[in-house]
Amino acid sequence: MHLQDEKAALRTAIDERMKRMTDAERSAESRSLSRRLTEAIPAGTAICAFYPMRSEADITPFLEEVLRRGDPLYLPCFDSALIFRQTTDLKALVRGKLGTLEPPEAAPELTAPYSPLTMLIPGRAFDAHGNRLGRGNGGYDQWLNAEKDRRTSMRLIGVSLECQIVDKVPVESHDVRMDAVATARGISERMEN
Repeated sequence: MHLQDEKAALRTAIDERMKRMTDAERSAESRSLSRRLTEAIPAGTAICAFYPMRSEADITPFLEEVLRRGDPLYLPCFDSALIFRQTTDLKALVRGKLGTLEPPEAAPELTAPYSPLTMLIPGRAFDAHGNRLGRGNGGYDQWLNAEKDRRTSMRLIGVSLECQIVDKVPVESHDVRMDAVATARGISERMEN
């Protein structure tokens, strides 16, 4: 099977797993995941995260906690490429070109050099080696690869529901590995191959 076909099959399998979750199960798991993130990521850390879509773990309680403690919070904006803009109020987010909630255009953009920065990255599937399967548009991988020379102080954490953890994610050379994966059970450092 061609690698793109493997990725498409895995996305379909994950979609089926997620459809079997009830709203109550997803909500409970998301609350636990947000607690784990709050416990593991110290105050005083700049955070790049994402405002969750329906098909992603709802980390809104964690985002609210980051804002409450006064840490810088950046969320993705999609234009012709992925960028991150700061937000200080989740109620001020606007619908972007892809229909996701993001900071308005006037919000300050994340610029290098970065202070210690933790990036929370969504995905369709993750494995124990830090491999991530995205939605297929390559936005995060392109941004991370373009920033690789400036991200020495960046920690990449994949954010996942338990049903999105698989034995092996098919990867290509441009796919960026996570340093760790966060689930409701905690944050697991990636295993080396």
